Amino acid sequence: MKRQSIIMLCCVSFLLIVSVGYALLGNTIEINGTATAMGTFDVEFSDSAVVNQVGSIGASTIISQDKNTLEINVPNLQYPGAYVEITTKVSNKGNIPAMLTSVESEDLTTDPNVKISYEGLEELKNISMSQDDTQTFKIIIMWDKSSKESSKDVKF
Repeated sequence: MKRQSIIMLCCVSFLLIVSVGYALLGNTIEINGTATAMGTFDVEFSDSAVVNQVGSIGASTIISQDKNTLEINVPNLQYPGAYVEITTKVSNKGNIPAMLTSVESEDLTTDPNVKISYEGLEELKNISMSQDDTQTFKIIIMWDKSSKESSKDVKF
């Protein structure tokens, strides 16, 4: 009887070891799938206006037909410290969220005495805009107060 109990205990132990070994080494998980994002990305300039001119005459803004480019023309800053303030609105017309991360100035035809700064832009960076949301910031074009040179026909 003792011998039979030992054999039975060995058989049960063997089955238990084989079962545990199979469970540890035999698990396979296979995941297959495809993800597709659908939507339109369309961020555009929706409005822009010259709101303040100090020592300047005739500043203007033009939004391109595709609404992706804003042209600013400052024909005459009359003295050092003169400036123009432009309020600009950017809207998300697409149906996926968008973020304003930077503003790029291209084709800047000016002298080093003219400084461009942005007011309210840092607060808007990396804030998500849902469909039809609008963000507003100011662009300030100023003739450097410490400059001793004249400045005319600033366009970008």
